[in-house]
Amino acid sequence: MNVRDMTTAECKLMLAANRFGHLGCIAGDRPYVVPIRYVFKEGAFYSFSLPGKKIDCLRANPRACIQIETLTTDEEWQSVLVEGLYRELPDDEKWHGQHIQAWSLLQERGNWWEPGSYKPDTAATAGPDLLPVFYSIEIETLSGRRATNA
Repeated sequence: MNVRDMTTAECKLMLAANRFGHLGCIAGDRPYVVPIRYVFKEGAFYSFSLPGKKIDCLRANPRACIQIETLTTDEEWQSVLVEGLYRELPDDEKWHGQHIQAWSLLQERGNWWEPGSYKPDTAATAGPDLLPVFYSIEIETLSGRRATNA
């Protein structure tokens, strides 16, 4: 197996081609990792969630990472890691344009609301506290590795 670093351009192509990853954040003093759907377009990373532990953690500590991978075989894979800062995109006067951009880009992909719109036992308690939170991750570092069977 041959492992090499991916270029920034290769990392961006992989981010743009995928839509499912894992978001890592800090919950108190422990790591917290959850699956998310996202869109990456023109260097911007967007996702959304209903309020809950993930959003609470990101509000308390905006440092986050996103990891995505493709696995062809045990010896052929790619993995990209985004490290950056969480930024909420509320639908208010200041952020309306980015909020609409995030929503527009996400809705172009099927099932974009999964898994972020599902919360255990929320069907009976749906209300204003469960409005979706659109957010971006401002990329600070981007890295990746690729393994080939060559």
